[in-house]
Amino acid sequence: MIHKRTKVVCTIGPASSDPKILKQMMLSGMNVVRLNFSHGNHEEREEQIKNVRRLAKEIGKPVAIFADLQGPKLRLGIIDGIRKITKGDKINLSLNPIGDELPMQFDLSPYVKHGQRIFLNDGLVELKVLEVAGKTIKTIALNNGVVSSNKGVNVPDTTIREGVFTQKDAVDAEFALKMGVDYLALSFIQTVDDMKRAKELIKQYSPNTKIIVKVEKREAIENIEEIVKATDVVMVARGDLAIETSNAEVPIMQERIVKICRQYQKPVIIATQMLESMIENPRPTRAEVSDVANAVLDQVDCVMLSAESAQGKYPVEVVETMTNVILSVEKFPDYKHYTNINWDALIAKEVPQLAIASAASSLGNRLGAKALVVGTVSGRTAKLVSAFRPDARIIAITHDEQTKNQLALVWGIEPHVVKPSANFNTFLEHILAEVKTIKEFNKGDKIVMVTGTIAGLTGATSTIEVATL
Repeated sequence: MIHKRTKVVCTIGPASSDPKILKQMMLSGMNVVRLNFSHGNHEEREEQIKNVRRLAKEIGKPVAIFADLQGPKLRLGIIDGIRKITKGDKINLSLNPIGDELPMQFDLSPYVKHGQRIFLNDGLVELKVLEVAGKTIKTIALNNGVVSSNKGVNVPDTTIREGVFTQKDAVDAEFALKMGVDYLALSFIQTVDDMKRAKELIKQYSPNTKIIVKVEKREAIENIEEIVKATDVVMVARGDLAIETSNAEVPIMQERIVKICRQYQKPVIIATQMLESMIENPRPTRAEVSDVANAVLDQVDCVMLSAESAQGKYPVEVVETMTNVILSVEKFPDYKHYTNINWDALIAKEVPQLAIASAASSLGNRLGAKALVVGTVSGRTAKLVSAFRPDARIIAITHDEQTKNQLALVWGIEPHVVKPSANFNTFLEHILAEVKTIKEFNKGDKIVMVTGTIAGLTGATSTIEVATL
């Protein structure tokens, strides 16, 4: 099995749904499966979830699954073929188009104003609003391009307050939660309040499922610290974020988001076009390799593949490429660096558990321990230990299958499941027995154990122990 700290997220689609391909991707370094609910149907998603679970069990590798909800993604309607647009063309957009007007799936007329920008086809075509006449938006094209059915629409100068969590999202979320996905990813979140409906559904259908917030709106950047505190995981969705802001701003925003996530011990995923050229080509560009490498150097938790693994010609090779880049960077001597936490910025009740994680990580580094072995019920303690980016391997031991899968997304964590036990000493025996099955460990190796004194009770972590195998 490949041991790397940075995890790989792969979007599953037509190129990668075949179980044989999925298995190869898992063996090549895939840790997390992303199901994009902007495409496909529930029958396809159910089959994919079942295949991932079966294959992960077959090869003995934890794999997390997250359902990525579409959100209020603005899109064009159905267009006959491909529509060519030339700079200077007068283009009308309408929910109920007449003649050559472009059809919309969402009525933007109450929100846009004269002079604002509208981007079509994921930013490739830029329009400027001339006027709004009833429900028709009259624009002028600022560049040449093409559009076709269902292409994305972005309005970076416009705020659409209602409808962040759509009816489609609610239906898809209920299905995904009943199917037991590990994470629910929310699109186009602007404030903490936008997460409310999703949290209600999680509480109703699958209380242990975690939330991933996709940062892709300027409003989200303005509220980023509050959003980070309120979510479980953050994704920097650079595609829509670049359109909603600007390409030049995205690298700085990415660095800022990563820094805030590290401060509040929240896993962070970097997404969009990481190895885009491998959709068509067997090898990436040097710029793409540098993009992945820089994310790994920043010690993000995950790097993500989108169309590369969902639709590309080389779904297995692209995972192998990403894994090779990660391993190359993680061998680099300057890669490792301990995390410093601003303790004053933390809520008082979080400090004791975080202090234990910090002490265990520091002790492991000073002793040259081969592993930090963390007994965890909800996964919280293991995530806290990971947040300090220790040198030693992080072995998380839990009795919960979903916790094991969720931890597959977090930097450096190698999750294992043992039999549940109400007796603390028996639980310790189970932990040590599991550690001894790991082939890379030898007799005499030192490990640092982080556990609670009450087996099976979440939030009771209170003990650090040094053991010799």
